[in-house]
Amino acid sequence: MNWIIGDVHGMYGPLRRLIDAVLADDPFAAFIFTGDFVNRGPDSRKVIDLLLSMDNIRCCRGNHDDIFDLILHGTCFSEKAAGGTPVLAYQWFMDYGLDRTFHSYGLDWQWLRDTAAAPTPERMEHLAAVVPQNHKDFIRSLPAVLEFEDFFVVHGYWPPTERCYPPVIAVDGKIDAEHRQLLLWGRFTLEEIAAEKPWGKRGFFGHTPIHTYSLSGPKTEIIPLFGPQTTLIDSGCAIVTYGRLTAYCADENRFIQTTHFGELVR
Repeated sequence: MNWIIGDVHGMYGPLRRLIDAVLADDPFAAFIFTGDFVNRGPDSRKVIDLLLSMDNIRCCRGNHDDIFDLILHGTCFSEKAAGGTPVLAYQWFMDYGLDRTFHSYGLDWQWLRDTAAAPTPERMEHLAAVVPQNHKDFIRSLPAVLEFEDFFVVHGYWPPTERCYPPVIAVDGKIDAEHRQLLLWGRFTLEEIAAEKPWGKRGFFGHTPIHTYSLSGPKTEIIPLFGPQTTLIDSGCAIVTYGRLTAYCADENRFIQTTHFGELVR
């Protein structure tokens, strides 16, 4: 069966526990990820090592992955973000856990802060040099859309008024800068989630933590958010201590979660 996992953000412990729980439930599980493997959490390197060791997985590109790609390679999928400038991207995302990502690759906290204050070409080159080549290749290869027979997976957003063209994106790789930005950075309003969609397929999304749609403050439960043809599964594992990491079974419409602290929740 197909199990879709929301934004991991360097949370290796909850991810390891979640994968083990899914495999105990479904030994032949296929894993599909909505992206955002790095930043915020403490163990981005271990997360990517784990993914590289797994079979039967497909991984989507998130906006945090795209920023990481920009810093590592000088270009990325959506270059509207940070103006396609690695230095600006580095300085900007130091506030969103990028320092924890590079610390997981062995860089010193003070060195990272000094680099943000004075990002010389030599320091920027060293940032890329500490990341193993297979990790760079993994980040570079992440697609913006994953398409399946009955559903598709996009990290951020697909316009609810537009017909579903992920097959064109996936096959041709042709998409304008505005739609590139939407795929990785766009966010649904509650009204858009509730609206009928002309997609023809069900869409699964990460990016926007589900708890941000609540008007009543923190919840004891953070479960997937549903609308016509739409399922949001970023349950904020790395962002809030009451957050969770979700694995959603697209074939049977059920899910397994782990908490911020790696405890199993069914």
